[in-house]
Amino acid sequence: MLSSPTTVFTIPSIHDDITLDCRIYHPLKLSSCGITGETQWQRKGAIIAHPYAPLGGCLDDPIVDAVAVEILKQGFVIGTFNFRGAGVSKGRTSWTGKPELNDYISFTGFFIHYIHNMQPPTPRSSPKTSRTTPGAASSPIQSSYPISVNPFDTVNAGITLILGGYSYGSLIAAHLPTTDAILSRFANTAKGTAAGEIVLRAAHLSQQWNKEAQQNCEARRGRSLKVQGALRGSSHSIAMGGEECEQGSGRVSRDSRRSLDGLRRSLDVSRRKRRSRNHSSEEESELPKDVRLPSVEIPLPQTSYLLISPLLPPISKFATMFSKVDSNDSENKSPPPKGGRRGGSTESKIISHTTLAVYGDRDFFTSQRKLRAWAEHLAGMPESRFQFKEIGGAGHFWHEDSVEEQMRSSVRGWVQDILHSNGSGYSG
Repeated sequence: MLSSPTTVFTIPSIHDDITLDCRIYHPLKLSSCGITGETQWQRKGAIIAHPYAPLGGCLDDPIVDAVAVEILKQGFVIGTFNFRGAGVSKGRTSWTGKPELNDYISFTGFFIHYIHNMQPPTPRSSPKTSRTTPGAASSPIQSSYPISVNPFDTVNAGITLILGGYSYGSLIAAHLPTTDAILSRFANTAKGTAAGEIVLRAAHLSQQWNKEAQQNCEARRGRSLKVQGALRGSSHSIAMGGEECEQGSGRVSRDSRRSLDGLRRSLDVSRRKRRSRNHSSEEESELPKDVRLPSVEIPLPQTSYLLISPLLPPISKFATMFSKVDSNDSENKSPPPKGGRRGGSTESKIISHTTLAVYGDRDFFTSQRKLRAWAEHLAGMPESRFQFKEIGGAGHFWHEDSVEEQMRSSVRGWVQDILHSNGSGYSG
């Protein structure tokens, strides 16, 4: 079971400014201060989305928890969030799935910027080096927050990223745009916009953790006798959502809190301007330069996809009222990455990235025959990187004896293979 989150906060959805409840969990490795002789932590994170909210799905779902624990043990930062209408997130579940797709995009944009700005305590005092490794692949997409120097991570500047979900969460994850396209939604952002708020929130929370983690590390090394606000032992830093833009930028301010009670109060926003979710490139280019956030490059993450109990037609159609939830909607289009192909369709994106689907042969929502035919089709396509694991006796909810452990074992092995292929190794 997941321990207490490192950070609890809110972000606005880029779809319509709806407030989303979010959590971040750090692996134990990040608080070791490098005093155990372990190798450096390399940037890696995973997002696991929850099942359908009207049926009780939320970020506290036990299967979301089980999958997150397995990946957390491999040294990944874990991100979870409530879609609109789930938990204490505002709004209600849509009939099309498109608002939820933008909710996931919003959190992914935050998550990438957050990990990018993380500076875990250094194992020993050492000269600072550039964040970007010579020759490392970089995305042409511009981030909207300055890169900071981090000597803790010099081998591989890019992030190993897993985007996943369980049940309805896997449906939304499968239809996400490519990571290039997601980052483009947060490029050249302006203060006062949802995207700008997300980028600033990521920078603020990561810098807050950086400072507290370093203070705690120094205290453990005996360099400081008193640390205010530091992470002590197994306690966790809790930072609540609030507006990061200064007054007068066009967004309503909310109080920041550092307690769970404050989260509920901060979610009661008295006033909030509704903004159109569609902004053309022409409109963006006309924004005054002085309201834009500074832009720098973010190395393109190495993205993989994890689908637990994926939904297939007809149930997936009912979940979205037969609306096409596609990653190449007009608002999500972007040029294909250099040296790569556009991840236009969901199918081509899944087979061109390392992807694992895990399902049971007794799934209540989709028959074994359909699931197996779908999985074998994707795995058999030319140059496919899609893998699947069919677990005998398992239903959609993984309640049967021993099946959850089999699912967890499949996820664990797949993640370890990713780390091995990326040269990261195990560093939990």
